[in-house]
Amino acid sequence: MNWTALAPARRNFIKWIDILQPTFKNRNIQCSLWNSCENLEVVDSKNFSNSLKCISTTDSIHENIKQICLIPLTILIIAINVCVLLVIAVNKKFHNTTYMLIAALGFADLCVGFVSIGTLVTRASEKTLDLCLVRIGFTIAACIDSLLVLMLIAIDRYIAVFKGLRYIQIVKRERVIFGIILVSIISIAVGFLPLMGWRVSTYNKYCSFLYVVPANYIIVLFSSCVFIPITAMFVIYGRLYKNAQIHIKRIESIENITQPRLSNGQLRISARTAKSLKTLTVVFGCVLLTWMPFLITSIAQIICEDKTCFLKEIVGTHLLILGFSNSFLNPVIYALGTKDFRETFVHTCFGRFPCFNQRQSRSRSNIYPVLSRTRL
Repeated sequence: MNWTALAPARRNFIKWIDILQPTFKNRNIQCSLWNSCENLEVVDSKNFSNSLKCISTTDSIHENIKQICLIPLTILIIAINVCVLLVIAVNKKFHNTTYMLIAALGFADLCVGFVSIGTLVTRASEKTLDLCLVRIGFTIAACIDSLLVLMLIAIDRYIAVFKGLRYIQIVKRERVIFGIILVSIISIAVGFLPLMGWRVSTYNKYCSFLYVVPANYIIVLFSSCVFIPITAMFVIYGRLYKNAQIHIKRIESIENITQPRLSNGQLRISARTAKSLKTLTVVFGCVLLTWMPFLITSIAQIICEDKTCFLKEIVGTHLLILGFSNSFLNPVIYALGTKDFRETFVHTCFGRFPCFNQRQSRSRSNIYPVLSRTRL
């Protein structure tokens, strides 16, 4: 790629990287102690006589850490998303458009969990590039689908707040199903573009994101399927946050002029609005916290090309785990964050255990001691 316009910024960035990372000289090539490097001859190249190629192995410390961290994370992702889907399926009160989106999000995050199993089994050491790109394709498709469904949920919340009277007419079941199918098709199509030919020319038996997909594909992927949904969520949740603040200020002004007997009810409304404002902050904060490091580091690696080998290793291991953790946080925030769903979730998943039933009966007897004695 031609980075002429960004050449000064690129040189300054590489200069700081050179200062921060320990290096040594090997055949007049600067190599990082985090990775090994080698000369790769480029035949009939117009721009280069040779280039620096970052290589890694499945036995690196980063891969070992990834394997250790993925085991409990994968179990948590699969367990909680299966439970969420089960609760939505068996309880008819959750058979509405909002929880259809929650179920779609749970299914996408469940796919991320299954992809994690594939990563654990293969240890990123597929024998051929095609097998590698199959796993990478499923990984990209699952993560992109999760992000796009998050955007659909944000749009649903926006319509519910600002178009509340027309919500039923706008958010119809057929439209929600169409939106879910559309984002799934987009995710699969974009995720498997490398398998259909948009790939690197060499493969060193190490199957990691930045090692097997070209820079121009990453730019298209991030700009179309990552930055657009994140920007949309930022705008939508920003407006919802601002609307919640205005609502709180109005209630506070009403409390100062209304009668004392109305203050308790108004305070409950104010507390509920403040809680929704806090939830919105947590929702978008988790998206940024889990995915922005992956995006920023990937872009930095593209700008610096192969002069910063250790960034490739970090993106495919530590930052990938951080991104996967979003699939565990999503059901916690969107599903278990609602009191009604949380109570149904606990009753559905744990209600058949005797110890849970005894604890529930004890709590009820403590709340209604007179009624308990009467029954006894």
